[in-house]
Amino acid sequence: MTVDVRTMGRTVDESTVDQWELEAARRALKNLKTVAGGQVMMDLLAGQIEDGDRFHKRIVAESGGTYRESRVEFTVRGLGGTELVSWFRAQTSTGRFKDKALLLNAHPEHYVEPPQYPGGMVETIGGHLTRFRVSVARELPAPVAAYLEPSYPETLMNALLTLDDGTPFAYCLHQARDTDSGADVVVRIVYPSAAPDSMIAGHCEHLAIEFRSWIRNAAAAKQ
Repeated sequence: MTVDVRTMGRTVDESTVDQWELEAARRALKNLKTVAGGQVMMDLLAGQIEDGDRFHKRIVAESGGTYRESRVEFTVRGLGGTELVSWFRAQTSTGRFKDKALLLNAHPEHYVEPPQYPGGMVETIGGHLTRFRVSVARELPAPVAAYLEPSYPETLMNALLTLDDGTPFAYCLHQARDTDSGADVVVRIVYPSAAPDSMIAGHCEHLAIEFRSWIRNAAAAKQ
């Protein structure tokens, strides 16, 4: 079944209507995050956040200090790896995004930056709302550092993600390199090994959405 729509003197197909719907959904989410942000959003989501804490603590306990990665690679044209790194570090050097709107709007499931944290997020991970703090990781455990690739010499960010009680539950390892036409970028979240396949696959989709947004932001800032 297909549907054609006629409006304003022209006929459009469903892909055009899909794009209009996506743009409308983004506008609605931005509005909700603005009017119901901060502690209001935290209070609304409190029960789901507590469920997320239990979920991730169980995975950490079951993993015994071993890990697996969710990983996404980007081929970027028109923006160099060092340019992207410079933009990203300027935003995140303290572990907190300098421009909060760029953080919240990078993904529909970035719900709120916890108001009591210097850097953090409430987002969907593994089907659970997850509240976490972000801090720059000066040192990485050896099993986590093993995921770094020397062929990507530029570091966007190495970060530790902790739950509200300080439990480490994931690491961010984001790298880039310059190419003749722009950049190759690899971003990954290293999770405890008991994370189910559905969680890894779901967060690969999450990374693809949010980092495409940030790459576009970096390119726009260059112009």
